[in-house]
Amino acid sequence: MRYPDPKKPKECVTEFSNKAARFRLPFYLVCDFESFLSPIHNDDGADDDAVKATNLIDEHKVCGFVCHRVSEYPEYQADPVVYSGPDVTEKFYQHIMNESHAINEILADNQDMTPRTDGEQTYYDAATVCGECGVAFTAANHKVRHHDHVSGQYLFLACINCNLTLKMPNRKRKATQGHNANKKVKLDKQQDKSFLLPGLFHNLKCDNTFNYMWTV
Repeated sequence: MRYPDPKKPKECVTEFSNKAARFRLPFYLVCDFESFLSPIHNDDGADDDAVKATNLIDEHKVCGFVCHRVSEYPEYQADPVVYSGPDVTEKFYQHIMNESHAINEILADNQDMTPRTDGEQTYYDAATVCGECGVAFTAANHKVRHHDHVSGQYLFLACINCNLTLKMPNRKRKATQGHNANKKVKLDKQQDKSFLLPGLFHNLKCDNTFNYMWTV
């Protein structure tokens, strides 16, 4: 049995480190699929049914979806999109990719920071520690102004480490084996402005059909 070393606080103390989780994401999608039960016509013989653990009598068939863009910015909030008809998965894929492209353009268009009030400037000048992590400013971890890159609004002062932590995360993909270095560089450049767009699905726990769409 091995106990934590009391001389190493990092081994003995559990701390909350995901600081970015305290702040709301500017955009995310809330989605739901509708389906109906269709009887399964089992032509197998009785002997085959006897060895099965379960007897399937119905299957879910997707017939429609709804997708709602949620945003803290009223000017970018949109009404839910509802679709019912053929090729549901293809229509859904097209819609969320269009949403991804539109939101990426919004997030990539960094707005300049709006002027600060006299009180905000005075507080900024007098601050000696980061308002987020409480660590004193240093030459390497200096003081910066954190602002909303969509609206341009000044939010608060922070150290450079916290400021980078609060940055909107990019979409990440695992490197595919067999790609050469040139293709990888080209892919990295294409993803410079591909931001993470979370998708929340109703009752998706037991359905793996759309798990790959969790982030687009």
